Amino acid sequence: MARVIAMRVSVGAMLLGCSGTPSSPGDPIPSGTHLIASAQAVQLRLGQTSALPVSAVDGSGNPVSMAGATFSLRGQLVADVSDAGLIEALEPGGDTVVVRLGDDSVAIQVEVQYPDGLTHPQGVVASTVVLGARPFGVAVSETGDVLVTQLDAGTVARGLLPATSMGTSISVGSIPTDVTVDRAGANAYVTNQFSQNVGVIDLAANTQVDSIPVSGSPFRVRLSPDGQSLFVTGNADSLFIVDVASRQITGRLAIGLDANGLAADSIGGRLYVSNQSDGTISVVDLSNNTVLRSIAVGGHPQELVLSPGGTRLFVADESGSVQIWDLREDSKRGQIDVPGGAFAMAVSPDWHQLYISSALGGAVYLVDWKTGGILKTVTTGGTPRRIGFNHQGTVAVIANEGGWVNYIQ
Repeated sequence: MARVIAMRVSVGAMLLGCSGTPSSPGDPIPSGTHLIASAQAVQLRLGQTSALPVSAVDGSGNPVSMAGATFSLRGQLVADVSDAGLIEALEPGGDTVVVRLGDDSVAIQVEVQYPDGLTHPQGVVASTVVLGARPFGVAVSETGDVLVTQLDAGTVARGLLPATSMGTSISVGSIPTDVTVDRAGANAYVTNQFSQNVGVIDLAANTQVDSIPVSGSPFRVRLSPDGQSLFVTGNADSLFIVDVASRQITGRLAIGLDANGLAADSIGGRLYVSNQSDGTISVVDLSNNTVLRSIAVGGHPQELVLSPGGTRLFVADESGSVQIWDLREDSKRGQIDVPGGAFAMAVSPDWHQLYISSALGGAVYLVDWKTGGILKTVTTGGTPRRIGFNHQGTVAVIANEGGWVNYIQ
């Protein structure tokens, strides 16, 4: 999955309200009180917080308390505002905060900007590397290691960017379908579907050094945002939670049929799991490892991508689209039509583009995730499967079950 930005930084120097006679929420608002905005707009980066530049004065111009003020957004899902007037940037885009106190109100524009220092590929196939045995799963470490599972060989091929060769082969279990790598680039974890375990790969030794048994055939494996747990899905209609340090299963939750896609929010509070055979998404509370609810999305849900602020969920549906869900209302906001159906997805590290693979369509679609518009179609041929980006966002790696790996720059 693409990196989810979880920074929490206070950048506001302007504090709501100012010195004056304090008052309690129940005190009447002084006659003639009105609001003053010292700026008409606030600009934030993803994850930042700031106080709104608004204060209150009475009819004589003396500062008064902001107690009793209300703050509301117009529903663009780009920011949150607290009861104290702190604005938190969630997603790139713009919105308006309306501040009301008594009979007066002011509107402050909020613009959330994309992160600095990250980018996205230009959508050009720079290299096609032949790799047999049905390449399927992909992981790219922060240090540039590229790992690709080979279903029929029981191996994981390894390369190192910027080179596009896959010169190392690591023996794992039977039918390895998915792979993920820890932030340090020390260990990788692979679902060995027919071996009914998750293999642990020591990347310094290029060797599977351990395995974690699970019931049924595991499909997907993902690390928690803090790197301390593994989430594993498969055909046992269960979510397995594994402690990374001990390599022991610490939780097993009953979810839907043939659980597959996984997406965790940036602070690890919620996990979303797609259940491909019953058309649902299970919502898991990771604070107590309980299933909170199930969202009926229909179709055949596969990969999941969560927006950086955790307000929107993108659901790859092999029935022919990517569904877009508002998680605050559990309502579908729209969809992106995908010829041949959507299988895998990944978002560029700068959050400008969503990549969608169509296994039946032989193509990868580059989409503006904010508007849903298709920016470019990259024809790969074959059966494109999973997608990974390098840390900087300059390269996308796409495994193709037809027998090759595409590097897109």
